[in-house]
Amino acid sequence: MEHRSPLAWIVMLAWTAGCGSSGDPVFNGFVPTGGSALIFAPTVCDISFVGSSAASGIALDFTSYADSCEVITATELCGNKASATRVLGVVISGKVGAASIDPAGPGTYPFLAEPPTGDFLAATATAVQDDAACEPLAGTEALGMSGGSITISSVTTTRVAGSASIRFDDGKTFEHSFDLPVCNASIDLCSRFAPCFEHVCVP
Repeated sequence: MEHRSPLAWIVMLAWTAGCGSSGDPVFNGFVPTGGSALIFAPTVCDISFVGSSAASGIALDFTSYADSCEVITATELCGNKASATRVLGVVISGKVGAASIDPAGPGTYPFLAEPPTGDFLAATATAVQDDAACEPLAGTEALGMSGGSITISSVTTTRVAGSASIRFDDGKTFEHSFDLPVCNASIDLCSRFAPCFEHVCVP
């Protein structure tokens, strides 16, 4: 199967999906038992359908396993842990055409239905239940965000807090308040707008 990057959903889905109505909880009411937050350093990226943009962001990992940061470090957000359930959200603060931007901070980051211009906040998310080979369980597929928002209430060097109200493209929803420890992995934000050509599966 094709493995997209977490941010590829922004450029592949965000401009075409509608608002829709709220649905049942994703994965029969998935409640994370682990997770972490990854703070991306501000940078300048060439984003499809948007162009050169200064961008910063935060990845929010909600997992069925305790070692979220270890999995992020091993996969660089191109992979997952085997036989697991995961909702991975990303918030982006951007300035189209700009050369610099502040780190992403508190605010409400919405799913965008149209390509942004100027300053923007955006959210994207994926959700998956996978098997021992880190492929979606038989009869299922990875889900992309199609509506809702992620709110960041506070960001420190050690924790990121807020709430997620996410709707996926199958109509299911993920509503969750969070206070996640910061994962100190170093991942380039721009690289995560590209497809994941290598998909790392953590046993």
